[in-house]
Amino acid sequence: MKKLNKLFMPVYFEYALKASISLAVIYLFYTLLLKRITHYAWNRYYLLIFSMLSFIVPLINIGVFVEVKHLNTVSIISKIPSINSFELAQEPANIQAALNYWQIISAIFLLVSFVLMFRLGIQLLSISRIKSTSMLLAAGEVNIYQLSGNILPFSFLNNIFVNTANYNESELPEIIEHERVHVQQRHTIDVLITEIICIFNWYNPIAWLLKKAVRENLEFIADDAVIRKGIDKKSYQYLLLKVTGDLPLSITSSFTFSSLKNRILMMNKSRTSRFHLLKFALLVPMLLVLLLAFRSGNDHPETDTDVVSSSTETYMLSALTYTISDEKVKSIVLREQAKSFLKQGEPLKLSLIYNEKDRLKTLLTINGYNNLESNAIGFMIDTASVNNSFSVEIKINVEPALTDGGKQIRNTSNNITAKTNEQKEINVNANTKAKPLHDLPPYPSGLYGHLATAQTKPGC
Repeated sequence: MKKLNKLFMPVYFEYALKASISLAVIYLFYTLLLKRITHYAWNRYYLLIFSMLSFIVPLINIGVFVEVKHLNTVSIISKIPSINSFELAQEPANIQAALNYWQIISAIFLLVSFVLMFRLGIQLLSISRIKSTSMLLAAGEVNIYQLSGNILPFSFLNNIFVNTANYNESELPEIIEHERVHVQQRHTIDVLITEIICIFNWYNPIAWLLKKAVRENLEFIADDAVIRKGIDKKSYQYLLLKVTGDLPLSITSSFTFSSLKNRILMMNKSRTSRFHLLKFALLVPMLLVLLLAFRSGNDHPETDTDVVSSSTETYMLSALTYTISDEKVKSIVLREQAKSFLKQGEPLKLSLIYNEKDRLKTLLTINGYNNLESNAIGFMIDTASVNNSFSVEIKINVEPALTDGGKQIRNTSNNITAKTNEQKEINVNANTKAKPLHDLPPYPSGLYGHLATAQTKPGC
């Protein structure tokens, strides 16, 4: 559980980065290829569906379905890097400091999101209050409420709010018809989804641009529906110029939301042919590129019991030796050596290092050696790798359990090295290639990156 807590923060921010990249790609695709076509309904569903899909794509790892050798046969695919900004196997040396760092950042992210969520709740309460203080003019599938004060017309869910006193008899039907389109096509759903996206992605400017694009396209839909029903285009455009201003409630569909210039340009634009719908076919390669970019850096995920490099090599344990400073401890350990999790000639496994240390600590505790220090039991790896094999030395340095008059008796015997095979003995007091685990240089194959995590486990 402690290790999970340490790794949680980097994983979350890696996911946030990938989601932000997905949103950016989706927004650029819309801006470059779709924004100027008059198939507004298609654009609406593209923006709505793919905005939500951008938070699912980073969770999909197609690396488990596509073999590396197949990827290498396609030159363009082999050049697509795997976006993996946080290598979980390479944790910082000072994991506690890193953990505190991620906790501070997470607290800031959550605080701003909480403020925006609170703001959304205030707006919902404001609409409810406006509705309760307004007079109902018409009820049915669409409810129309009489506003008081100089508030711009707007709609929310199946309700239209308008101050009829501010408009003449020719203008009011056009305003009502515009807002009726928003209600009947349930544009409030789109608005709320983009609001939630911005709440949890407030740090990403693309999220806010995407929100604006969604709102603008909804106005294109409503304007187009009004014109199609026979309302004079010129008089309608003059009405847009007359009814100007910004509505303080951002979660509502306002009659004059977004740029008037863009709306008038799109109303006067010639209908684009259905041939432009073929642009949506490009969504398939776009999704494929995202999935390939977000694939795991290692298409063969390592398990808890296997130390596997990026080339799927398994490293073997060629030699296991002990350096023990206390004769009694030495006899205890060697007596139970057959129960060791690390065995010569078998795969060198990360979990076995954890298990062996726990076993040795338990064994010493049972024999009276309590309150062991964190560095009482250490592991050393021989850096000379031959035929994918490594030598492991276990150093045990504890105080004697016996006491004389309340004072500990220290054992001053020389270090004794016990061999467990016929290979050459590793003498850690000489200038050998054996080095502490934290001093080892990184292996090109990636083994050290995995073994280094053994130092980060609590008590290891």
